[in-house]
Order: sequence, then C-alpha cells, then structure tokens
Amino acid sequence: MAQRRYARGVDPDDGVGGRDEEEQRLPLLGSSSLRTSPHRRCWRCRDCLAGNGVSTAFGTIAVAVAVLWACAIFTLFNGIPVPHTPRRADDPVITREAFDRGVHECAANFEKGSVNPVDFLTGDAPNGHPILIRNATVWDGLGNILVETDLLLTHGIIAKVGRNLSLATVSDAIRKAEISAAVDDSYRTHFAIDDLEVIDAAGRVVTPGLVDQHSHVGTDSFPKLTGSSDTNEVSSPLNPQLRAIDAIDILDPAFPLILSGGVTTSLVLPGSALLMGGEAVAVKMLTTRTNLPEDLAVDRGMRGGQRDGRSWRWMKMACGENPKRRGARSGTMPTSRMGNGWLFRSHFGAASKLVQDQDDWCEAANRAATKYGRQAHLHISKRYPEELALESLAALLRGDVRLQVHCYDPQDIEMMVRNKHEFGFNITSFHHATEAHLVAPLLARENISAAIFADHSLFKHEAYVHSVRAPQILHAAGVRVAFKSDHPVLNAQNLLYEAQKAVHYGLDPKVAFMAVTSVPAERIGIGWRVGRIQEAYDADVVIWDRPPLDLGAHPLRVFVDGFTGVSAPFTPIRNEPDIPAAEPVISVLKSPSKLPAYSLANASAIYAGPGVVLSGAVVVRDGDVVCVGSHCSLEGSVFDLGGAKVIPTFIQGMVAANTILGLGEIPMEPATLDGTVDPVSALAGFAHAADGLRVGPGLKQLEYAFRAGVLTAVTPPRHSGVVAGVSVAFRTGAAHLRDAIIQRDVAVHVTIGAAAKDPWAPSVTVQVGRLRALLADAQPPSPLARVVSGELPLAVDVNDPSDIEKVVALAANHPRLRLVVAGAAGAWTLAEPDGGAGPLSGNVSVLLQPARCVPSTWDTRACRPPFAPAPTAFQRLLYGGVGVGSGSSGSGGSHLAISVAEPDQVRSLRLEAGWQAAEPPMLADGDDYDHDGASQLEAAAVGAVTWEAADALGIDPKLGVGRVLVGTHANLVVLDSRAGASPLSLRAHVRLLGDGRTVVTEPLQD
Repeated sequence: MAQRRYARGVDPDDGVGGRDEEEQRLPLLGSSSLRTSPHRRCWRCRDCLAGNGVSTAFGTIAVAVAVLWACAIFTLFNGIPVPHTPRRADDPVITREAFDRGVHECAANFEKGSVNPVDFLTGDAPNGHPILIRNATVWDGLGNILVETDLLLTHGIIAKVGRNLSLATVSDAIRKAEISAAVDDSYRTHFAIDDLEVIDAAGRVVTPGLVDQHSHVGTDSFPKLTGSSDTNEVSSPLNPQLRAIDAIDILDPAFPLILSGGVTTSLVLPGSALLMGGEAVAVKMLTTRTNLPEDLAVDRGMRGGQRDGRSWRWMKMACGENPKRRGARSGTMPTSRMGNGWLFRSHFGAASKLVQDQDDWCEAANRAATKYGRQAHLHISKRYPEELALESLAALLRGDVRLQVHCYDPQDIEMMVRNKHEFGFNITSFHHATEAHLVAPLLARENISAAIFADHSLFKHEAYVHSVRAPQILHAAGVRVAFKSDHPVLNAQNLLYEAQKAVHYGLDPKVAFMAVTSVPAERIGIGWRVGRIQEAYDADVVIWDRPPLDLGAHPLRVFVDGFTGVSAPFTPIRNEPDIPAAEPVISVLKSPSKLPAYSLANASAIYAGPGVVLSGAVVVRDGDVVCVGSHCSLEGSVFDLGGAKVIPTFIQGMVAANTILGLGEIPMEPATLDGTVDPVSALAGFAHAADGLRVGPGLKQLEYAFRAGVLTAVTPPRHSGVVAGVSVAFRTGAAHLRDAIIQRDVAVHVTIGAAAKDPWAPSVTVQVGRLRALLADAQPPSPLARVVSGELPLAVDVNDPSDIEKVVALAANHPRLRLVVAGAAGAWTLAEPDGGAGPLSGNVSVLLQPARCVPSTWDTRACRPPFAPAPTAFQRLLYGGVGVGSGSSGSGGSHLAISVAEPDQVRSLRLEAGWQAAEPPMLADGDDYDHDGASQLEAAAVGAVTWEAADALGIDPKLGVGRVLVGTHANLVVLDSRAGASPLSLRAHVRLLGDGRTVVTEPLQD
C-alpha cells in the first residue's frame, strides 16, 4: 500500500532552540505565537557566567575579572544589559539545550490536531491509478442514499461524487487532486485520463469501507499460538505506557480475511486483562510492500507541525471482571471492584501530579524567559519533569488521547465517570457495555458512545443482563452506537453481520449502517476523512454484491486509499424483496398456552421432511400432529397464517447439536455449570449428559433458543479430554425435567486434536491409539459396544484434515459404526468434487460447527471461511456426496448438518442456515444463478438445522424431531416471509411456536 504522508510544519529536529540559531524565537507557554526576548543575545555571556570551563581552567581571580570585563564589553556592543540577578557558581542550573527542550514540550502541551490534515500518497502500490465507479447506488454512511451516482477515486481520495460525470470533469478532478495532494514536486504522482479504470456498478450498492472500533488483529494473530499472543502484558495491572504498534504482526492472515469482509479501518487495542492496557493504534487493513506496521497506521507520517498539528492517540482501559480475574490468578491487587477503583484513582493521581509539576515548570520557565531571555535556563534548577511510564496517561489528562474503556455493568460505568470528573479526562466510548442501555441517559449526558455486540452475551456474569434492543434504547437516548468485532472474539470479517442482526431485532437500518461506518470513524477521531462517501475523504470504498444489510452480503471490490484490495467477479445483482411490517397472526395469545387442539391454517410452505414441502394446514391434537396438508379439517384454536401482505412460511422446529445447552448457563461461572468430565471418569462410569441436565424457566440460554425456534437440543457432557460420554436430546422449552427428555442416549462423543490433550492422552498419536483400543475392546454394557454395533453414532470433534482421515479410517474397521465428524473445519478438503466415493462417503456424516468457520487455531487453519471463492464449504460437502443419505436415519446413511459453537448464538441457528443458502450456485455460462439449484440449496440448508441434524446424531425419526410427521410430537415454527423471500433470511421472523400442546405467539428475544 502507498505510504501515507502529511504536510509538515516545523520539525522538532530542525534546529529550533539550538545554539546555531541565535535569532530563533522562544516559545512561551499558553501562546501559539513565538515572542522575541529583549535578552535574546545574552547566551554567549551566559556561558561565561555559568563557569563553562574557561574560568575553571585558569583558576584565578584575574582571569575571572578579565572574562567578566570581556562579557561586559560584548554586551555593551550588542546593546543588551547584563542580568541583574547575581548567581553563585555552585547553584544548580540546567543546560540551554535542556531548557529549550522543556520549553518545546510546554508549547506542545497546548498544540492540538487540525481539523483536516493534508494527506497524500506516494503511489507505491502497483494499482494506484484513478478509478471511476459509474451508476452506483451510494450509501454515504450518514443515512443518505444516492442513486445513479458516479465516484472518482484518485490520489488516495474520493475526488468527485456526482451524476453522469463527463470525462472532462473527471480529468479536471484528477488534476486538482494531484495538485492538492502533493506537498512538493518530489511526491507528485501524475495520471492522465488514459490511466482511468472505469467500473460499471450497474446499480449495486457502494459504501464507505467499514470501520471496526475494537480489534486485536495483528496482536492476537491467526492461528492462535503462544508465540503470537501479544494482546495483554499481564505482569502488572497498570500499563498505560505500552503500545499496540510494538506488537502488531503485519503477516497475520486475518488482515486479508478481514478486508474481504469490507473492513478497511480498524482500531487495534491492547487487551482487557489489565485496568490500563496501553495505547492503541488505528490502521488501514491493506498491508504494504514494506511489511512495516507503521505503514499501516492511519496517522502515518503525522508528527505535528503548523499545518497538521498533533495526531490523535488512543488508549485502552478495562474495568469489571477481567482485571479482577487477572489479580485473582496472580494473587495481586485487584481482586475486587473496590481494588479496581482504587488502583485507577492512585494511577490517575500520579499522572495528575506529573501534569501539575510540568505546568509549574512551564510557568516558571515562562517567567524566566520573559525576564531573562536567553539566560533563562540559568534561573531554572530542574529539567522539565518527565516520567516515561506516565507520559501516555499525562497525555490523556491533557486531552490528547481518546480513551476506550472495556466496561459492562452500571457500577463500573459510573465508577469510570466519577474518575473522569475527579481527574478531568474524557472517555470516548464504553466497549461491550451490555448493560449500558440501563444507564443510557448518563452516557448521553457525558457524550460517551457505546461500542457493542448486536447479541453476543451470557458468556460471563457481567454479560448476562443483556438486550438485543439495547441499540434502539441507546440511540433513542441520544447515545451514539457502534458495532465492533473484538476480533478474534468475533471474526472481524463478519463485522457487518452485527449490523444486520441489529436490524433484524428492530434497529433502524440507517442507524445500523452508520454504526459500522461514520460513527466508529468519528469516535476514533478520524471522522473527517473516513467512514463516509464524500469528496476529499479517503478512497476507502466497497462495492457490494447485494444491499449490505442483507444476509450474506459480501464485497465484490474493496478499495483502500484508492488501491484495490479485493477483486471478485461481478455476480448478478441480488435484492431481497422488502417485507412490510408483520401483521400478527389471528388469535394472538398473551402468554404461552396449553391447548388441547389447535390448527395452523393457510401455510404457504411446510418443510415437512427430506424432499417434502407441502402447503395448507397442520392440525395438532393432544400435542401430536394428526394431519398435514391442504386436505386437513381444522380443529380447536385456529391460527390463520395467511394475509394480504405477509405470506407465512412454516418449518419444523430446529435442532441445536453438540452444544452445552442444559448443562451450563454462564460459561465463565463454574457454579452455573454441570462441571467437567475427564476421560477416566467418563470411562469408569460412562457419563450420560441426561444425568446433569437442568431445564425450566429462568435459564436464558434455553429461553433464547426456544424463542428462536430451536425446540430441540442434543447436548454431550462437558469434557476436558478425549472421551466425553453420551449425549441427550431434550426439549428446550420444557418446564420440568420429566417433560424434557426426548431420547436419553443419542451418541457417544469424543474429541481428537489439541483441545483434547491431557495426561491421559497427551498427544494426537495417543488419542487415536486410545480410541482404536476402546473400540476394539468394547463390550456390553459399555455404550461403546452400542457404537460398534451401530446402535449409537460415534460423534468425533475433529478439525484437521489429516486427523479426520485417521478417524474415518479407524471407523472403517467397524462396518456398522456410524461416524459423525463434528467441528469438521477441514472436512471440505476431503469432499470429492464430482460426488464420487471418497473418505466422507458411506456411513460418515458431517456436522459443521461453526458453519462459518474461522482459521483461528492450528487445528482449524484449513477451514474455508466466508467470502472465499465459491463454492462454500457447505456446498463442497453437499455436492461432494455428503448428505446423499438424507432421510435414512437409524440404519445409516450420510448426513450434512450445521450448528454453532457459542451457546448464546443458538438463537441465530436459523440465520446460520441462511448463510449457507446465501450464495446460490451459478449456471455454467456464469450469466445468472441456477435458480433450481438455489431452491435445492435452500432446502438443504433448512434440513441442515432440522432433519439432517436429527438423523446424523441418530435420533429416532418416530419421535418427530426435525420433521412434521403425523403421529409424532408437534415441533412447529411459523415464520413470516414474503413470497419469494427465504424463510432463512434476516427479514423473516418467528411468529408462532408449537411444542406439543404448548403454543407461543410473537416470541421475542430479550
């Protein structure tokens, strides 16, 4: 990428205050101008008076008198009086250089950044030519939509925005950009109109590049290894002096991955294990030829001066649980919120004292300079106070640092606001802030924004009180909201997905898109050049394959500073039909009700099972399905699913496979978890998850899943080694355990890979060997004997392609064994493109978990992440023969299912299926989508979270899980979906749930 440079003013190393510039004016504290002292030439005499070595060498009074006389004569001829204050030779003084440096620091304390520094590019990238994008639908990042608009990108900026730009206008804009961009001719880059690349957007949406306000890219690199983990310096809780720029690995594979999601700017923050983690750095995501982290910096080349002023600095602090947890592990303070508060105040106090000492020095220096001019240093006994460890914090107190604070709870937020007022600093944003909506007026009053997730929550106590409607609440109170990734906590490639989900939960689409563009740019302090489509802004621009807030939207082109970072083939434009505000189903129930009989009428599509899509009605009596289709006679309470505007689509209840639902509520709170099964215990008593299962009202993980239409969960025991035990299938909406369990023994679960290394099996070599021996020696009543006989599937969590092949080969030694490869990040590499026989044929099923994999670990580095060239991993497996046994549960067959890794994300399981159907196959000529193939892909995606998940894990089909079958328990989900739109899209919402006799209408997520 081109190096970013800025127009310069006075360089601190250009001789200001040096001895060779006796005419140089002396800066005075608090003044932006430079004032001339009447004593400006007295420094030659000062050397004499200071005993600079001449008088010492002669060592006689006569020589001293002679020197003084010479100084007097010199002063007389220069018209400047000798200072009147006598000084003793042994009085402490500082050098002229030290004084000048201190005065320079005093002046710098009052220097502020300019509104719009002049930047330009030297053009060291191979594709740094002018680009004209024609006929775009522009989302400008401020909520405005400009249709049929042209954009000119040149010299690193958006040089022109308008309709039907003529070539003459374009040529003139290129010339003007060239002139304004260059500080001098040595940096001038000349382009002619012949260098212009023209791209016809054909009405596609063009937006500013996305801005991520919270990332650890480059400091917590992919894959996660000890040697590349540099996010936290945990040796002390207070490290404001650390700098993220010192840790960024520019070779982190996440850089191009994140760029492929349209993110062009990221604020890279230190971690949150410390109260004060250090300074952050804002970077562009297109790596440079130099491979130097500094060349990624947004403020590359800005060192201060008359035109540019000072560039912003950023700092990360954290309150709440994380610093407490670090203290508890190390046995040092803090271990409580009281400890957090005191350490904050003590360190702020130390920095405040340093600032006061500096101001006192500057005031004394100012008085001395006014009175004594060039002799002023003889009247200052100490150097300018500096303490490197506190310099960053002092800069914060002076207003030069934008502070980002990791804070969740109201008490932590209020504590930081108290500190803000006590010590006089500003807070830019509270990050994560899951409970910030509870104190929204406070944030609005303090002008503090919130950088949050859309729905990621419940993972620890301070993330437990959460609402998917927090963005609406905050926005309504006047608080600016940004969505961020906290990469790699969430893969920043999917930053836009946070905005998409927020819209799904009710946030204004304009507000949601601003939350990943102009708002984070402004809160980082670069809103004058990033986050908008506007003339003179950085040429960070994205062309999308579909409207960005539609599920699966991904970039076709990404430009960073005008250079092409991502270039994909232009596929046909995809626009989902708008869905009007949903009308409630008839006979809306105020609360869950148990009905002896009910009917769901006028359903446009009923996904009843593999290859079966019906329409009409579903009739339920005594909790069981008694009729499906257009011929049914309605019974009991009738819910009419039709309507003039909304045509509902109906699917069966979804299945969450291989999660901890029912065995844990808050993953980081042991008291809320069942506990961990070690391999020895699992083998001794063979752990059954049913024995640890807990259900009922008040468990948010289960409530979120149920309201989202995930009516069944298959949960193995929580484990730490190779062998986990036997999973259980249960109803997520059950009020009592006696009503919850659907199938007590579902599958035997084991793990192969780095995550399973423990003393019992410390290597993959031993893990595979242990599993081979266990299967070979399996005898009743061990559940492994049921695995070998084919009664129960063997579900193996394994990701590395080589390890997958080992497990498949091991399973092949037992002809009846039904294998489920779970996790399966590298499984797509083993799929045969033509669907022929391969390692994953026969009785091998695949459970992609997560479905959108991330190459974040060594074992998952072979995964195929989103936006990789088609086909997707799901499609490679589907077209490669996995899932050809759909519907053949119980006795074998191959099945393709998907699940999620985080339990709080189970409520997004339907959307994860939607991701798999979001990129339909193309026709052979590449001119259009294969619409028949798209329908098949959508049906496969629906199946992947319903019947395929149930069949892969061996749930008896007679139980009706993942299907709508007459004579089975009702598992019903009604979605509103306009004709032609996918029931898996963001625009579809769950309107009704039927779980046996229980009916819930309009279930809402908290």
